[in-house]
Amino acid sequence: MREYRYSALTATGRTISGIRRAENMDVLGRELQEIGLILLNGRPTLGSLGQFFSSSGRAGRKELRDFTQHMSTCLAAGIPAVTALADFAALSKGDFKEVVTDIHGDVSSGTALDEAFARHKHIFNGVYLAMIAAGQNSGNLDRVFEELVSYLEWNDDLRSRTSQAMIYPAMLLTAVIGLFLLMTLFVIPRFQAIFEDVDFPLPTLTVKVMALGSFMGHWWWLMLGVTVLVSLALKLYFRTERGAYNRDRFMLKAPVLGPFIHKIALSRFAKSFSLIFASGLDLMRLLDLMQGVVGNQVMSRQIALIRERVATGESMGDAFADSPVFPPLIQRLVTVGEKTGSLDRSLLSASQYLDKEIPRDLKKAFTIFEGLVIAILGVVICVAALSLLMPIMQIKGNI
Repeated sequence: MREYRYSALTATGRTISGIRRAENMDVLGRELQEIGLILLNGRPTLGSLGQFFSSSGRAGRKELRDFTQHMSTCLAAGIPAVTALADFAALSKGDFKEVVTDIHGDVSSGTALDEAFARHKHIFNGVYLAMIAAGQNSGNLDRVFEELVSYLEWNDDLRSRTSQAMIYPAMLLTAVIGLFLLMTLFVIPRFQAIFEDVDFPLPTLTVKVMALGSFMGHWWWLMLGVTVLVSLALKLYFRTERGAYNRDRFMLKAPVLGPFIHKIALSRFAKSFSLIFASGLDLMRLLDLMQGVVGNQVMSRQIALIRERVATGESMGDAFADSPVFPPLIQRLVTVGEKTGSLDRSLLSASQYLDKEIPRDLKKAFTIFEGLVIAILGVVICVAALSLLMPIMQIKGNI
């Protein structure tokens, strides 16, 4: 499906514009006609809004958060949703303005709010859409948008803390790679010309280091090509269901970072489950939705198995108790929450606990990583220095 920017005529004769995904222009025209609009013109968009909002770009997340905050404030003040949408569309700019205008046009034409949002699944994720649907059914849209603001802020904070914590280790790793390339491609070859004229055998370490530098100097293009090809092959493999599963299984078992990645997925599950369950969504639909929220294929498969068992009549507590990816804390809280009728509050407590654990695990992981990178940096420097100093000392001793 492609994205089209279109202009259409409403039943009252007003011209509106928007963005909608469709197979082609004919399908776009029929879909607009079904909601009472007449297509005037349309063209494929140059970029994908889906990429805009699914990427880590701050502008996309900020626009979505600002929109959600606007809706929360307006609905809490008693302003109708259709008016709030029109106000935000009038104040916003760029592609997101077209999206909100499209939603406003749909709602004005009689489309339910949740259906209007659902037509932009490339922008609003499953949690967002499920919350709006549940809020509309329960009549608590103002509370739902307020909860969504908190959810988006929590998600952005988690993403920000993770990104900031990775900056320093990434700089260290870049320094190690840069130093290694500097020594092997530039420094060692200059000394190699000097050492070739000596009339005594060079130390083994020096010979091996010089051979490595010579190999990289002559075959750097081959190594670069192999690296690019392997990276592309892995990227394509990880897009397959089996590849994504194997990648996520490796990440969960990875030393140092594994526990941190596991807790992030658990926190995302607990927070999302608590939020949507409290809004009144059906448990079976909620478990279906959670499979796409956790961001890990291993956990997604386990949630699918839990759903199957709950559908056959088993309790949530029993189903979670047999799952290897959910720790005893989650299992106990699910059991207690199910028995007391406070499953949303129990899992919210789990998310709050995990949110406190994640920064500590992150700090511990990168402290270990930092030490490892510094150790590797020291080894590279020592090996390079010794490979150059040993023959120099031999030359000095033979003078």
